[in-house]
Amino acid sequence: MNFIKQILLVVVILLSFIMNGQNTYNQKKEYGYNGPVKRVTTYMMDVSAYRIPVDTLDYFGKSTMNFNKNGDATTYNRFYNLASYTYKSKAVFSGSGKNISYKEVSKVNAAEEVNMTFKFVWKDPLSYEMKPLSTKDSTSRYISLNPDFTVDKVNFKALNFESEEKASYHYNSENQLEKIIYKVTSTENDVTTVKDDVRVIKSVDVFNNATIIYFLEKEHSRFPKSVVFKYYEYY
Repeated sequence: MNFIKQILLVVVILLSFIMNGQNTYNQKKEYGYNGPVKRVTTYMMDVSAYRIPVDTLDYFGKSTMNFNKNGDATTYNRFYNLASYTYKSKAVFSGSGKNISYKEVSKVNAAEEVNMTFKFVWKDPLSYEMKPLSTKDSTSRYISLNPDFTVDKVNFKALNFESEEKASYHYNSENQLEKIIYKVTSTENDVTTVKDDVRVIKSVDVFNNATIIYFLEKEHSRFPKSVVFKYYEYY
């Protein structure tokens, strides 16, 4: 009987090792990307006069994210040109797997550049804090992940403001992701609002990565409020 227990224990350990190997975290999985992704370039366009953009000529936001062959992010550049402000940032990542930190340089309008450093501090196998390493930043960001390492929930806190974004993933009969609905609950100066942020996938590439995404304010809205185009480069 003891011999059988030992055999079963070995089997359990081996299965655990195999499953952990198959389910190793990397940032590519957190973003839901498939295949040997090298670079993702994203363009964001507004929808105006009920005309849905079909190209990226009039984008108000652009981001470029690079990954190494292991799926770890290496750089993340963002640019937003909105009516009230212009925002630029560049993040450079170091480390691999769950041992991640990054330095970010950001700038709003003509203000001075802000330099910040963040580190992923893991609370358990599926949640971490994106911890600022400067005492000047009093914000906190907590990310909870699903077993496949996609984002389940994001909690953010700052002075007089906090928010929670809870994601639900919806698949079609062929088990392909069709849309993600974020339930966003935010409180500012003791006033709480709840709204949906719906993202409908309209097109995918050969690796089943989303290439066109509609952003809706309600699940059954007839027109999106904005459209995202994504372009992928692969190893």
